[in-house]
Amino acid sequence: MKRAVILDETDLVRNSPALKGKFGLRIAKIILKILALDRLNEVYAKCYHLDGHHFTAAWLEIVGVSYTIGHAERLEQLPQGAFITVSNHVFGGLDGIIMVDIMARQRSDYKFMVNTILMNVKALSENFIGVKPITPKSGSSVENVAGLKQTLRHLQANHPMGFFPAGAVSVLNSRTFKVTDRDWQPTVIRLIQAAKVPVIPIYVEGKNSWFFNLLGRVNWQLRSFRLPYEILNKRGKVIKVIIGEPISWEEQQKYTKIEDLAAFLKAKTYELS
Repeated sequence: MKRAVILDETDLVRNSPALKGKFGLRIAKIILKILALDRLNEVYAKCYHLDGHHFTAAWLEIVGVSYTIGHAERLEQLPQGAFITVSNHVFGGLDGIIMVDIMARQRSDYKFMVNTILMNVKALSENFIGVKPITPKSGSSVENVAGLKQTLRHLQANHPMGFFPAGAVSVLNSRTFKVTDRDWQPTVIRLIQAAKVPVIPIYVEGKNSWFFNLLGRVNWQLRSFRLPYEILNKRGKVIKVIIGEPISWEEQQKYTKIEDLAAFLKAKTYELS
C-alpha cells in the first residue's frame, strides 16, 4: 500500500541513531521543516495515488515547472527493444522527474537508475532501480550489486534504461565558473558496455541556484541538504530538454577503454547544448 508521504519523522528516527530518545520525534519534525521535506510531502500527497508519467505530469504541474523538447521528432524514432539514455544531472531530482515524464510516455517499461533514497517515492517504484550514490566503492556493496544485476536483466529483457552517469548533481567548476557534471563514473559506463545497445544522449539545460553551488564548494553534504529547496524553487521555469541521435553499439565499440567511452558519451551529450 502506498503512503502519502515520501519521508516522515518516524523514518528519520528509524534511520538515525542520534534521534532515538525522548525528544527524537520532535527533533525529526523540526528537521523535516528545515530541509523543506514537509513541503515536498505536501506536494506528494496530492498525486501519490498516480503512477509513471501520470504521477510525473501531476507533480510538475503542482510545483509549477514545465519543459520544452528540442528535436522532439527523435522520440518517435526510438530504437525497438532495449536502449539506454544518458543525461547530464543538472538539478538533482527534478531532472529525474522530467526524464521519466518524457520517456515513460514513449515506453511504459522505461526505468531509471536512482539513489536508493528516491525509492521512497513509491509512485515511481516501477520506473526506478535504486543504488547507493555512485562512488569508487559503491559498486562493491551488496545493495548496489543487486541493483546493477537488476539493471542488466531489465536491458536483456529488451526494456529501456536511463542513467545520470555522473552519479551526482552537476558541480561548479572553480576554473570556468560553469556548472557541469563531474567525470562520468566507470560503474555506469561498464554497464553500458555490457548491455551492447543503442545509447541516446539527452541534454537538460539549466542549473540550481548559485547558493546551492557555492555550498558545494564548502561541503557536499551541506549542498545535499539544500536539494529539496532546489526542487521547489523552480516555479515558473520552462526547462529545455534536447534529445540526441542514437549512438549505435558499433560506434561505441571504437572506445575500448572505460574512460574513453565515458568522455565520448559525455561530450556527445554536452554537444547538444
